[in-house]
Order: sequence, then C-alpha cells, then structure tokens
Amino acid sequence: MKKFLQFFEDRQKLTFMLAILWTIVIFIGCSMPGRDLPKVNLFDNFDKVVHFTFFAVFFGLWFLITSKSTKYALVIIVISIFYGFSIEYYQLYCVAGRGFDVWDGVADGLGALCGWWVIRGINSAEVRS
Repeated sequence: MKKFLQFFEDRQKLTFMLAILWTIVIFIGCSMPGRDLPKVNLFDNFDKVVHFTFFAVFFGLWFLITSKSTKYALVIIVISIFYGFSIEYYQLYCVAGRGFDVWDGVADGLGALCGWWVIRGINSAEVRS
C-alpha cells in the first residue's frame, strides 16, 4: 500500500489534476437531481458510506500534494468539512429533489479524518518495518 501512495506522491502534477477532477466529480454527483440518482439500497444510510468514501479520497489526493504535515492535514480536513456542508446548502437551494442533510456533512468530515488516519497508518507502518 505504501508503494501505491508513493506512486501518487512522486507524480505531483498527476495527483494535483486528479484532486481537481475528484473535487469536480463530487460536485457533479451532488448536483444530480434526486430523481436521477441511482437507487442503491444495500442497507440503510448507504449514502453516508458514499459521502464518507468520497471525502476520504478527497482528503488523500489533496494531502499527497502537500508536505504531509499535521498542519496541512488539519487545513484539508477543515476544507473538506466546509466543502461538504457548502454542497449541502447548495443542494437545499439549487438542486431539485435534494435537501440539506447534516449527517451527510458529518460523513464528509469523518471521511476526511479517516483518510488522514489511513495515510498516517500506512506511513507509520513503513517506519516500523
């Protein structure tokens, strides 16, 4: 897994472009009217897992183009929370069939935190080896 992260760390331009693309993909996905969303009901609140995953990847891509300090991690987590809740407000006022869901915003923030936790775990596992 460390080699996977290293691939993106070594290719800063690619990772930056993927981070921008992923940010746009999140926005487009959250801009779809409610009636156009695929009906996936594997279990209750499956959409929270989607939000969590979107923002774990969001955090990872943006974090891999920084100096990987705690300061940058916290900044990206705050940006993730702000972006997630901004999208919720956008959905409330601008997207047909969608609304504001505080738990989606919470899932976004927790996804970003988990992204940091996973990257830290992978990097510290390498140090212990």
